[in-house]
Amino acid sequence: MPQSRAIAIFTDLDGTLLDHDTYSWTDARPALDRLKQLSIPLIAVSSKTLAELEHINQTSGLFDGLIGENGGVIALNGNVEQYGPASETVDRTREEIKSAVTVPVESFRTVSPEIIATETGLPLEDAIRAGQRHCSDPLIWQPAAKDIALARKIAEKHDLTLVKGGRFHTLCGPSSKGQAMRRMVERLSVTWLEDAPENKRQQRFTTIALGDSPNDIPMLAEADYAVQIPSKHGKRSMPLLDHPNLRVAPKPGPAGWNEAVNDILDQIIGPDPNTNKNSEVLHG
Repeated sequence: MPQSRAIAIFTDLDGTLLDHDTYSWTDARPALDRLKQLSIPLIAVSSKTLAELEHINQTSGLFDGLIGENGGVIALNGNVEQYGPASETVDRTREEIKSAVTVPVESFRTVSPEIIATETGLPLEDAIRAGQRHCSDPLIWQPAAKDIALARKIAEKHDLTLVKGGRFHTLCGPSSKGQAMRRMVERLSVTWLEDAPENKRQQRFTTIALGDSPNDIPMLAEADYAVQIPSKHGKRSMPLLDHPNLRVAPKPGPAGWNEAVNDILDQIIGPDPNTNKNSEVLHG
């Protein structure tokens, strides 16, 4: 790596690196280009399926590693590890929730791609990939608080969790974005640092994580530098967690992502010589 410290960046996608409405990452281009120039690995960490993440990466070339289904599956250099529960367990738990709560319950694993497209705003081909889930299942429902509480109790009985993301409550295994992040760092330490000079092979990665939702909390908590991206359509975000290096980006989506990443890199390795702009990030 050109810089003196090994750095890895872990990022949520929807509402964080990708705009909540357009799914565009254009406003993050300056920081993304800087990461490429510095050979800093960028890892996508999402509730999206591996099929979705692989497609995004085939068209964008943004990511060096992929963590899908809220930490249930990890892919690096073509090697895939799955930590999530069996799909049969997820289906059985969802059906039990459906029978117990007071509102209709459907999910990505039970509805057609057309319905997924309507619920998410995704094009049909992307909605098909979103439905290719193995160890998690976003629920399509309009629950009251009591329904959510009951669903969580049922999920726990089956050793699953119900995690609130930016758009959906997702039924998934006990693996989390934070646990998957730890495993990815282990793998990066082998693949990224093995070619480093001998005196740098034992250094640890300094990690930066960016997210906008409660399901990002385990990942943010695991990072050396945590960045909370504010909601595009909500009120000013309250801090998601207590973290000594938590920063709340000054803007939502990729624009806030760009400023936050550049600000932290300036702090760690010094200002980018390619720009004279000093970004400002509000501390939470």
